[in-house]
Amino acid sequence: MDMSFVTYFIVGTVVCFAGTLPFGPINLAVVKVTVDKNHLRGFEVALAASVVEIFQALIAVWFGMAISRFLDGNTVFKFLVAGAFLLLAAIIWTRKPSEYKAGADDLAGSGIKTGLLVAILNPQVIPFWIFALAAINQYTTLHYEGANLAGFLAGVFLGKLLALSGFVAVSRYLKAHLQQSSQIVNRLLAIVLCFIGVTQLARIVLA
Repeated sequence: MDMSFVTYFIVGTVVCFAGTLPFGPINLAVVKVTVDKNHLRGFEVALAASVVEIFQALIAVWFGMAISRFLDGNTVFKFLVAGAFLLLAAIIWTRKPSEYKAGADDLAGSGIKTGLLVAILNPQVIPFWIFALAAINQYTTLHYEGANLAGFLAGVFLGKLLALSGFVAVSRYLKAHLQQSSQIVNRLLAIVLCFIGVTQLARIVLA
């Protein structure tokens, strides 16, 4: 195997794995679905989010500077994003956890829909990749094209999937040992979403 492919694969895996570990909408969605339903649905969320991450990283590689300028200069978009996160936080905080019952929502693929939706609506991923790629370029110059780009994107997928699979495993333990685990996850997810929304508003006001 071409060593440059391996190098780009390792870079993609390590950066994406590390970037997924902090609590955010994606990994908390994995936790919530695993706790509310089961680990298979949680893994579906992880798988779908990992696929979306490939395209988000690719967009950052191809259109990074243009997207960065759009995000920096579009105040209305920033307000909409902040408001969406605060609204979701309020909804999740006030929602009462219901007892899980197997049914239509437990069908194979239901977690994939959730993963796709949460990952696509997460506005932080592309700016993260723009920042990460810029940081990498401070130390070495990488050329994301051909086999190198394929190796990088394969690493992104694996890094995301490994990190989120870890959250699935932790969630199975949480579900088995904490009676009020669903309520705890709801509160934690709401706090994280609220923090993101408030941070977005603070950036607009202080800019």
